[in-house]
Amino acid sequence: MKIRTLLILANFLSTLLILMFLLISFVQMSIPNESILILTIITFAAGSISALAHFFLTGPLMKAVNQVKSESKKMSEGQFAVRVSEKGPAEIKELGSHFNEMAKKLDHMFQEVKRSEAYKTELIANVSHDLRTPIASILSYVEALQDGVVKSEQERNEYLETIKKESNRLSKLIQELFELSQLDSKQIPFRPETVHADQLVLDVLQQFELIFKEKQVQPEVLMENGIPAVPIVRDQIMRVLSNLIQNAVAHSPVGSVILLRVKQADQSVLFSVKDQGQGITLSDQKRIFERFYRAEKSRNKALGGSGLGLAIAKEFIALHHGEMGVRSEEGKGSEFWFSLPLKQKGE
Repeated sequence: MKIRTLLILANFLSTLLILMFLLISFVQMSIPNESILILTIITFAAGSISALAHFFLTGPLMKAVNQVKSESKKMSEGQFAVRVSEKGPAEIKELGSHFNEMAKKLDHMFQEVKRSEAYKTELIANVSHDLRTPIASILSYVEALQDGVVKSEQERNEYLETIKKESNRLSKLIQELFELSQLDSKQIPFRPETVHADQLVLDVLQQFELIFKEKQVQPEVLMENGIPAVPIVRDQIMRVLSNLIQNAVAHSPVGSVILLRVKQADQSVLFSVKDQGQGITLSDQKRIFERFYRAEKSRNKALGGSGLGLAIAKEFIALHHGEMGVRSEEGKGSEFWFSLPLKQKGE
């Protein structure tokens, strides 16, 4: 039974009860029958007018209820972008407001699920490709060695070196995927310790001494005096700096300089790594920190990057409540920077 019908029936019953009490009262007061008849007709007329008034006055209410009913049906079918009017009496306004808020939250959750599903699909495709490439390379070289295709000791060593290189690449990719999984599930431990920036930079640069010589690039460090120690998870920030320096080396021409700067900025310490490479286009800069995104894909494929390093680096910086970004101009090199607060939240 509809709400409007119930309201009209309630009005009718109220009128009937009033009439019964009036008739009993009239009999007790010995009112003439003619007067009772007239009063009965008047009472029925008043009741009819009241029912008619109920019918028209409940129109806006029924319209609002029917709209909520209609939009609720759409939501049950998976259409979460629905909204209802928030006009009318206070209760209807409140109902409309709560309904719209619920629809908004459901729509947001639904979009998040869709994005998550799309991300999972893309993740599987990218991981499959990036795992398949080094595995295929390793298998082909191993088969060549097993089949006796390689005759000389020098060529055999070259094959083994390639297998080692591809194995390291595969190991790195698996490690990055594991770290991403931990970051997504919030399982990365965060136990900061106080570390001096100069010692941190020195430790990272020592890892690249041979690489700098092999690639024939020159590192330079500009560091302000008196920079206070920062609370960080040492391994995570070393990973960030190492990734930025490794990228800079990979994109630097022979004989160029890689500049590493450290300075204090307000309540944080700012690190930056600048190369003299070909730079990054504006469109690539907007997506450079996305997972599996490779700027200039053909060139990066040759360099063997997975497209995960910068994404993980930015996640590590976010864990430290810092910021990370890039400044670049085509033909004039790129500068990646990140900031670390001098105090972590809760200190």
